[in-house]
Amino acid sequence: MKTAKKILTALFAVSFCLFCLFYPVQVKSAVGEGINRCITIIIPSLYAMMAASALLLKSGVLSTAGRWISPVTQRIFGLNGECGAVFLFSLVSGYPVGAKLIYSMYAEGRLPKKTAEIMSGICFGSGAAFIFGCVAATSEIGMCVLVSNLAAEIIMAVALSAYFRKHSISENVRNTAVSADILTNSVASSGRALGDMCLCVVIFAVFAEMAEYCGLSLLFKGNIYEAVLDITAISEISVDIPTTAALISFGGVCVLFQISAIFRGELSIVPLVVMRICAAFLTYLICGILQPFFISGTVDVFASGQQLYRESSPVPSVMLILMTGAVIAEMAKIRKEMPAE
Repeated sequence: MKTAKKILTALFAVSFCLFCLFYPVQVKSAVGEGINRCITIIIPSLYAMMAASALLLKSGVLSTAGRWISPVTQRIFGLNGECGAVFLFSLVSGYPVGAKLIYSMYAEGRLPKKTAEIMSGICFGSGAAFIFGCVAATSEIGMCVLVSNLAAEIIMAVALSAYFRKHSISENVRNTAVSADILTNSVASSGRALGDMCLCVVIFAVFAEMAEYCGLSLLFKGNIYEAVLDITAISEISVDIPTTAALISFGGVCVLFQISAIFRGELSIVPLVVMRICAAFLTYLICGILQPFFISGTVDVFASGQQLYRESSPVPSVMLILMTGAVIAEMAKIRKEMPAE
């Protein structure tokens, strides 16, 4: 099995290198498209939320809020207050935010490895900003897709409640504290995570171009494979509403690799992949049931080709990247100059 995996990896690497070598024009176009998605979609929609989520966790605000909702989350989901707060927050904050919060709790020793891996499968949501700004042609369509995704996540969390109760985590309320160091650390850690995500988006844009040349598009209806690889490409395809909701629920292979990068090999993404496939099918069914209640008539095209961020100049996003890099570099310099204990 390991030998076959090594052979397949080597063949893929060689094929990818040959594609880059013999099709430079197509690779250049795909890289440009990936960079454009990062600058116009990923950074504007996720940077602030990722920094805010890190700040909420590091400052103890999520832990404090969890104390108030603990009776509800324990009864419905079998999760303690802080884990319940992370679950609810991740549903509306964007794909990698939940994974980032879970990994932070695991790295700090406040979440067991197996529980963290299972939770990563349900602490997963595209966020309303992505659905309404990048995908939905109308507010009714956006609401239908959002409610379908939320309903699927809640159903899956309830289904897993027996596991969470069996492997219950004791409540550990942390003191709330906000300081300049916490804010700087939150910004820097979010910048690093966002950099990993953008690199994944760019490389998967090339993968999608390579897949088209290899005939992968013949296995899917239209160019749906692009959204399967990278969900940010969903604004460029035309599929029905339940299928689009299912694709958003799955998140795309690129998002899964982004989460793998956040986990840094310390947590397995196998439970996440299995649960996202199940969530996609569940979302498809729920959306099919809910669609008549939200939308009257027939809608042929759902993905409207919108972009979340339509500023003509990429300068703000580029400056944001540069400033984040400066913060990270300054933090590394300060740590290096600190005397060893």
